[in-house]
Amino acid sequence: VLLGPALLNILPSEAHDPEGYEMTHELARIGLCVLLFKIGIETRITKLLGCWKSALGVAIAGMILPLLLVYALGIVLGWSPHTALFAGATMTATSIGITASVLSEIGAQNSDEGLLILGAAILDDILGLLLLAALMAVVTPALSTNAQVLVALARAIIFIGAAILIGPYVARGMTFLAQWFKSKGLLLVCGFSYLLLVAYSARAAGLDMIIGAYAAGVSLASHPDREQLDRDLWPLTELLSPLFFILLGATVEFKGLNPLSDGGMQAWALIGSLLVVAVVSKLFSAVWIRTDQINKWAIGSGMMPRGEVGFVFAQIGMSAGIIATDLFSAMVIVIVATTIIGPILLRRTLKDTTVKSFLD
Repeated sequence: VLLGPALLNILPSEAHDPEGYEMTHELARIGLCVLLFKIGIETRITKLLGCWKSALGVAIAGMILPLLLVYALGIVLGWSPHTALFAGATMTATSIGITASVLSEIGAQNSDEGLLILGAAILDDILGLLLLAALMAVVTPALSTNAQVLVALARAIIFIGAAILIGPYVARGMTFLAQWFKSKGLLLVCGFSYLLLVAYSARAAGLDMIIGAYAAGVSLASHPDREQLDRDLWPLTELLSPLFFILLGATVEFKGLNPLSDGGMQAWALIGSLLVVAVVSKLFSAVWIRTDQINKWAIGSGMMPRGEVGFVFAQIGMSAGIIATDLFSAMVIVIVATTIIGPILLRRTLKDTTVKSFLD
């Protein structure tokens, strides 16, 4: 926000420096792919086996509730159906990285609640990417039929499934090459090359490249040297991923957020409405679980942070011309707010029985 046109305005612009603008955006796209690849590597499919039914229910509820509520809010406010759908889809996201970090910090990653939250967040990511594939088919005029939407969904499912099945063979090949050449850097080179290849393949198949990047990461999640690959990726992630968030911040405008103006009051009313829907829809995603042994409010709190996944959805919506700049700015504020509120509530609900009793 500081570097963008809202304040200092020192980033390359499409009008004044098209080459610098294009280069920065290409690097940011690669950074986004690396980020989704890293999230995929951190995905533990095996953790879903013990609680997959409850996790699937929480993930579905955590996706349907915000989608329907935000869509209804958008229709009431006069948005187009496509805009309302994309805004709702953005609010379905859950940041597994942020939630997993909080659970690890308080030592609850292996608790019943922790495992259920992580399982639901993993499924939420996968369902979110499938939803993104369907929405991109819906908003493309030439692909707006129900059949084409189903084709896009099927393509995404087949692509992710194929990547998961092929992954172990790729992992074996990478391990063999690294041992044969006795090169510490070869694992990173092979992993990064595989990431770019799968991301390009996803784009060639008509999907968004982040679906390919995530699928590539998931396929290597069981790699014997996964932790080494994760460490080797860290400098690359720290170098390129911030570019994506910098460009996101540079799109935020404060022109319509003056609370003393009529437009500013409406903008803050929209932000407040979206924030209430974003918090409540995730908080109540686990109330249907019929057991008193699980802290349902902790699970709902853990599903609340939108984080980088929400930013990705919002950015794609704005790049496609579906989400206007003022709505994007409001959504960025809401995403940041849920990313702060979620971890605070998660800590409280897991540690403080007073909060749990009050919510019950």
